Amino acid sequence: MFLLSDVLEALLAGSPLQFPSLPGVELAALPVSAAWLRRVITEAVIDSRQAIPGSLFVALPGEHQDGHDFVTHAFERGAHVALVQRDLSERFTSTVKYAVLDLRKESLETAKTALLATVGDAAISDAPICLWVDDSLAALQMIARHWRRKLNVRVIGITGSVGKSTTKELVAEVLEQRFRTLRNEGNLNNEIGLPITLLRLGEGHQRAVLEMGFYVPGEIAFLCDLAQPSIGVVTNIGTVHAERAGSQEIIARGKAELVQALPADPQGVAILNYDDPFVRQMANLTQARVFFYGLDAHA
Repeated sequence: MFLLSDVLEALLAGSPLQFPSLPGVELAALPVSAAWLRRVITEAVIDSRQAIPGSLFVALPGEHQDGHDFVTHAFERGAHVALVQRDLSERFTSTVKYAVLDLRKESLETAKTALLATVGDAAISDAPICLWVDDSLAALQMIARHWRRKLNVRVIGITGSVGKSTTKELVAEVLEQRFRTLRNEGNLNNEIGLPITLLRLGEGHQRAVLEMGFYVPGEIAFLCDLAQPSIGVVTNIGTVHAERAGSQEIIARGKAELVQALPADPQGVAILNYDDPFVRQMANLTQARVFFYGLDAHA
């Protein structure tokens, strides 16, 4: 769980929330009428049917459905905030009471001033809020990146063509015997699902086990930038997604982005399948400490 103020910090350049007319004033010093900034966000969702009280609903446009058509439904289910990239003035019924804060790039110069103007506005203290951004998905990723960097949690990233979900579950089961551990649910392992998972982290979590999917080169590097893993596990390299990536060699390079993103030894650890020649070669691509596993006697 996190606060609305954390969301705004992430979207307003990632710095601690400050107000142009109140230099140096921290959130805790704001008047009671600014309580809406202290709203607790329970989780992030992209499906309004999954919204619960306190949710952050991310309205994403899709091929068949547009999340902007379901913002009202998310608010009705108790969502506190919606990330939107379109004008919703014609989509809301007159009975829906909501506030809008325009955080688009063209409006950023005045965004903090507008925020200051609403701090004392008791009329929106209980109303849901739409944060109007240039790109809802990019905003979700910015928030997840910002929140991850505020937490002292060790992240284990897991990738591979086959077996990564099973490996994730096994690793999480072991770690949960000693640490408060978060893991991806289902297939929340891509540029949408991983940020949603990161926003389920709380200050009490000590470990996070995150499966990282691969479709095209650069994707795992991006996911690592969000999650900042210090331990990476690569299971194997097959031909899954070869129709997108182009070849097994390109898949191997894409999966290797995980070990390349790890910090140096002793903080970083790369756990590699020695039996797979593509994975074994990744030992030369990381500054982390390498731990091999496998059936080969040299593992």
